[in-house]
Amino acid sequence: MMNIFFAVIFSAALCAPASAQLKRVKSEESLFLDLQKTGLGELNELDEKRKFLEVVRLEKQKLQGKMLGDIYENAYEYYRNGNYEDAKDLALKIISIDPNYQDAHMLLEASNQLRGSMKPGMSEKLMIEDRFKTALSYYTEGRIVEAHTRMTEVVKLSPNNIKARYWLSRMKEDLKEYYSLKGLQDYKAGDLKSSLDNYYSALLIRPRDSLTITWITRIENELRQQKANSMLKAALEFYAQGRLKDAYEGLKRALEVQPDGSKANKLLAEVKSELENGYLAAGKKFYGVRRYPEAIGEWDKAKPYTANMAYLNKLISRAREQMKLEGDEKKRRVRAEEEQNAKEEADRKAAEAEVKRKSVAEIGKKPQETSEEKRLAAQNHYMEGIKYFQNSNYDKARDEWTIARQLDPDNADAAAGLKRIESILSGGQ
Repeated sequence: MMNIFFAVIFSAALCAPASAQLKRVKSEESLFLDLQKTGLGELNELDEKRKFLEVVRLEKQKLQGKMLGDIYENAYEYYRNGNYEDAKDLALKIISIDPNYQDAHMLLEASNQLRGSMKPGMSEKLMIEDRFKTALSYYTEGRIVEAHTRMTEVVKLSPNNIKARYWLSRMKEDLKEYYSLKGLQDYKAGDLKSSLDNYYSALLIRPRDSLTITWITRIENELRQQKANSMLKAALEFYAQGRLKDAYEGLKRALEVQPDGSKANKLLAEVKSELENGYLAAGKKFYGVRRYPEAIGEWDKAKPYTANMAYLNKLISRAREQMKLEGDEKKRRVRAEEEQNAKEEADRKAAEAEVKRKSVAEIGKKPQETSEEKRLAAQNHYMEGIKYFQNSNYDKARDEWTIARQLDPDNADAAAGLKRIESILSGGQ
């Protein structure tokens, strides 16, 4: 499906003007918006989207290479048939899509040189001979790269030229030696990347040359060692600064480059141990103050660094059990408190009902002067109310003082106490 998609894109690109084809590539953000429109926006992570775009880029390169190769074959066929105008047009289209397509540049130059010639066959022969002489001249001067490039063009433009093919074969061997020598010089100068590039260039000319392969293997190993050492150094600096997570990530990357690095492996074990112990200690501290969710969170963080997962799981399990036990105990206490409050509320309401009942019984009776016995009883109820009031049991205090007022309506202390309770219960001072 993807191949069809990109085939359509590149077919449209060939028909588009060169100026449109050379416009700057869209930014990643706009590409992500395009992904949303095509139903591919459900990729969640930014890394996933970037990986997808990398796959798209590689697929695009494959399709572009194949399509440009097919177009070049058509352009070359026009050239061989003497149709230099169409060969030139197709070469220009290729260059507009890929400015670095060297064969298209070669074909464009040759087509422009022969276009409009009265005797194209003779003109082509002279052009090929001129390029052949130029290549030999470069070779004589020791300019191996230029000589090889020019002679390669001669062979491509004139595949049946036996003389050119012979000299190209000789030049290939010299060019291989040239790149090998450059690679050795760069290696001695400490420029491993340039040295590797030159040896790979030599390998392209002689793909099975064992000495070249040996040098490439050696240099790549040294480059990996350099890269691993650089990462190890950075990780050590993080470790010295106490940035354990950064040190851990740096060491992992170093071991990806060089898995058998003994120093990196040893330091990684130490860093993992310190990270694990830090999370263990933090979790135990939270556990000690009954902050169980935080304790579990710290122990979960220790998992990537532990060699004893069973111990961590045991700690987490114990914290969850304790959290459940304490939660159940809290619920039990809440229920007991609610039951006690309900009982006290029922007692209070019963007392109020009794007071109201007595009050109703007194209605209609002729008011009589309060006897000394009632005054003393009222004073006793007032004093009981004082005790309840001091213990903040305002409901009981109110009951006692209400009874005191009923026994002795002139008891000003009981009246003042009742006003004080009403003020407190209503939010006053």
